[in-house]
Amino acid sequence: MSALVIILRAISLLAFAAPMLLRFIGHTRESRTPARHGGADRVPVAANLAAFALLLPSLLIFSGAAESSLSLLLAALGSVLAVAGAALVFRSRAVLGSAWSLVPKADQETGLVTTGPYRFVRHPIYLGLILLAAGEALAFSSLPAFAVVLFGIVPTFVWRARAEETLLSRIFGERHEVYQQQTKMIIPHLL
Repeated sequence: MSALVIILRAISLLAFAAPMLLRFIGHTRESRTPARHGGADRVPVAANLAAFALLLPSLLIFSGAAESSLSLLLAALGSVLAVAGAALVFRSRAVLGSAWSLVPKADQETGLVTTGPYRFVRHPIYLGLILLAAGEALAFSSLPAFAVVLFGIVPTFVWRARAEETLLSRIFGERHEVYQQQTKMIIPHLL
């Protein structure tokens, strides 16, 4: 049973690594392209990255035992959640195409993306990464990691989303306001 828990935890880690690697695979042109229209504030991005930097050690140092039936159930559920989060990140990034960047940027050339997952929430990548992080904490049965997700990762994504909303409102004006009224920020029907 513990071997299966370890395999499921490894799957969740691979799901977690996949979107991070996507930044470097197939998006090399992005790093050479200068920001076209002034990006958003970099401080929320740095805070978010710092919160994620706390996640991995909290998973490894405070992971639960791998021998119980509960550990197997949590590892399975966490892996499914992590893979679902990774799939949402991949799909959302594909829909954004050249409009994606680590530090938010916007211009009329890339346009305001409102298709695909963006029909349901304005920041599906952030939702996917939250699901990924929560799946990790669940898969590793780590209460401290779950605390990092709740009190570090979620608030910094909300901060990032608000900073990005300011930029998008400035660039797209009324069109973005209408989009804001039609969709929630990160969680469908809630937030």
